[in-house]
Amino acid sequence: MPNAKGKRQKAKLTRSFTLVELLVVIAILGILISLVTAGAQSARRRGAITKAKAMIASLETAVSMYHGDMGAYPASGNAELVKAVAEGTSDPDWAGPYMDFKQEELVGGELLDPWGKPYVYTSVNGGSPTHRTRSYDLYSLGPNGADDQGTGDDLINW
Repeated sequence: MPNAKGKRQKAKLTRSFTLVELLVVIAILGILISLVTAGAQSARRRGAITKAKAMIASLETAVSMYHGDMGAYPASGNAELVKAVAEGTSDPDWAGPYMDFKQEELVGGELLDPWGKPYVYTSVNGGSPTHRTRSYDLYSLGPNGADDQGTGDDLINW
């Protein structure tokens, strides 16, 4: 009988993992998790950029419809743009709303981009657009949140 007991103990020892094997598995899992996390962050960033570009395109459509009805562009400024395309005026030519906004997209009456900064809107009606001098400039400051004058990571409409 002592012989059978010794074999069982030896079998138990040979079936267990060593510390080195466990550390290797943990290291591999750590590498895989970091790769997945990096990929998810990249996808989230691309999604935010796509969302901002889609919002700029939607705003351009709304501004175009407003201009077609009213004969002028909305006044310069983010909050003025939001009021013009969503709330309108008492003018009988206004046939809006041209666009609806979700409550979480607006803070203090301004439309925010995916990074929490207001879109920049400057029109010939109360401003001096730099790039589209006969109509309006509309852009997001992009992921870095800094005004790069339409370069760098700014998302623009010109």
